[in-house]
Amino acid sequence: MKEKWTCEQANEWYAKQGWLRGCNFIGSDCANRLDMYQKHKCEEKLATAEREIALCQKIGFNTVRIWANFDVYYKEPESYMEIFDRYIDLFGRYGMKVMVVLCHEEHLSRGDVFKAKPLGEQTYALGYHQGMAPLSEEELAKEPRHYMEYEETRELFIEMVKRTVEKYAQDERILAWNIYNEPGITLGTERSMKIMKELFETVRALDPIQPLCSDIWRSKINGEIATPEEKLSLELSDVISFHSYHDYARQVEELHYLQQFNRPIFQTEWLHRVNHNNVQEIYPLFYITNVSNYCWGFVVGKTQTNEPWDCMWEQLEKGDERSKYYDYTKWQHDLFRPNLRPYDPHEIALIKKFNDMAKAEGR
Repeated sequence: MKEKWTCEQANEWYAKQGWLRGCNFIGSDCANRLDMYQKHKCEEKLATAEREIALCQKIGFNTVRIWANFDVYYKEPESYMEIFDRYIDLFGRYGMKVMVVLCHEEHLSRGDVFKAKPLGEQTYALGYHQGMAPLSEEELAKEPRHYMEYEETRELFIEMVKRTVEKYAQDERILAWNIYNEPGITLGTERSMKIMKELFETVRALDPIQPLCSDIWRSKINGEIATPEEKLSLELSDVISFHSYHDYARQVEELHYLQQFNRPIFQTEWLHRVNHNNVQEIYPLFYITNVSNYCWGFVVGKTQTNEPWDCMWEQLEKGDERSKYYDYTKWQHDLFRPNLRPYDPHEIALIKKFNDMAKAEGR
């Protein structure tokens, strides 16, 4: 559909999907998303992914959220498209519908000259969330720029987006196109809005059967959305994608606020035990409200997203009052250990219980 879906169209589509529940997926042996799609050791990565996706299926998940990666496409476009397709096929064989993130502001090149990330064996820092130590002062002094802001990479990035959407525009294994993850988090309001508008126009013109969305991730719950870029996300999106790592009471407030827009709600990032956003309270809430959801992480691995964000350690070191609320004894994200045993068996039992209930209800 080349125009934004009406509320009626979005809700009619959603009613056919059943209750969607899953995770943001990256194989545990991948140090980053580049590692997921490059030719280097791709057979090993795919084998690991299959073991872990089989576990997703076993506990009753039925969808995953994955991120396209331009850094690989820049250097290995044809093999990237082939490997990406193998992942889509893998997910499909295990009954997983796929939400694809096309654009993000994470780990961008910095400065006026585009610097491509090296392929091959990927390094990672032990003990850091996403396996990345803080940037140096020299790196922080340079402004991050998106691929669409470099003359060298702009058209190639748009090419990747078009090729990806065109290939799967009529493919029911693709659930939705998450056009832009967390707009403004690095680039700020004006730059992110410019990119977001162009990408929505580009994808709409390709007339995919799937809905489009961008994220609300800093929203206030007092009657307004926090930033212009998030307001634009809501304005452009067919379904609502939002992120929240808050506790149960705040989650209820957020969902109550978002329900006023009368569109299907996808919580595309959740699970932050350190901040009391936990499985025991939040997952039943998704079940009873029919909110589709993707926890962050699945099997803990090289990205180490079980570690708290570095800013939370900084708050502790500075004596910030917020740090007194955090439970640093808990994993932040992820559900399973490297040996594929649960981080907390009680969590997995609860997830399976509600997934089985939904399946028995035909949703």
